[in-house]
Amino acid sequence: MTDIKCETDAKIIEFLEENGPSFLGEVVKELKISYTTGINRIHKLISKGVIRHSYPPSQYELNSEPN
Repeated sequence: MTDIKCETDAKIIEFLEENGPSFLGEVVKELKISYTTGINRIHKLISKGVIRHSYPPSQYELNSEPN
């Protein structure tokens, strides 16, 4: 898996490991981060191949097949 240096990214990954596929609202509420921060960090993690959209598409999950 990609080396994660950002504390927020690490918390998002940990949250998804513990809770499975989750909606953005669940992630930002639990981590007490803003919607903007949450969506920006999630998009960066998607671009790194660490997480992906799950089905339904509004949920995010760890990518079991990283790049």
